Amino acid sequence: MPKSRASPSESAPTPYWRRNLRLIALLLVVWAALTFVPAFFARSLTFNFIGWPFAFWMAAYGAPLAYLIIIAIYARTMNRADERAEAGAETNFDATRDPYRDDNAGGR
Repeated sequence: MPKSRASPSESAPTPYWRRNLRLIALLLVVWAALTFVPAFFARSLTFNFIGWPFAFWMAAYGAPLAYLIIIAIYARTMNRADERAEAGAETNFDATRDPYRDDNAGGR
């Protein structure tokens, strides 16, 4: 009997990738909100801030700073997830098996 395309062992993402995808989706929503919400309300922000319209300051300095913060959050979170995944892989490693010994060497 042929395997179905949706077999659970092949198509189910690991918890690592599920968390990664959730983080990407969350940060993408934050990015979209930081990009489009201030632009939507920019006309109502008509006061001056250090001699320039406040909407200019939000676009020129606020948005790029927010994007850098989003990148830093993603990088830090994924570095921690990578460390946890590596630590989990090391604990699952069979310490009794010698990785340098070739069991198929035939008595060499």
